[in-house]
Amino acid sequence: MTSWTDEEGRIDGVRHVNAELTARECWNLLTTETTGRFGYQVDGRIMIFPVNYLIHDEAIYFRTLPEGAIGSALPCAVASFEIDMVKREQSTGWAVLASGPASAVTDQDLLTYLWGRIMLEPLAAGLRDQFVRLAPAELTGRRVYLS
Repeated sequence: MTSWTDEEGRIDGVRHVNAELTARECWNLLTTETTGRFGYQVDGRIMIFPVNYLIHDEAIYFRTLPEGAIGSALPCAVASFEIDMVKREQSTGWAVLASGPASAVTDQDLLTYLWGRIMLEPLAAGLRDQFVRLAPAELTGRRVYLS
């Protein structure tokens, strides 16, 4: 179905350009946000949760409850993490998707480093003291803007 905007003669989507982002651009955008969505599959169902995160050595880290929905599903051979930004009034935006294995962090030196970093508290209630690492095997992104 075609929809019209306030701009006379413009059909939504006709002037939009999709540009693929480089891996470096994706990593740069990942460092600009603090909240994203972590997704994985369990029992044939896709689960997606918002999480506060940080980036270190080209991996994504966030905290969870060890026996919670995410913690009890670890390790995940395939998981995804997504962030995006949309400026609807300007018809622009971007999205970054990181996919790869996710696992609980057990390395003591890495845990010491992560606990020393400043990050937002987890969004969910409870003691979220298990760090999760998503190591992207694939990192893709797209920017959308008007031509």
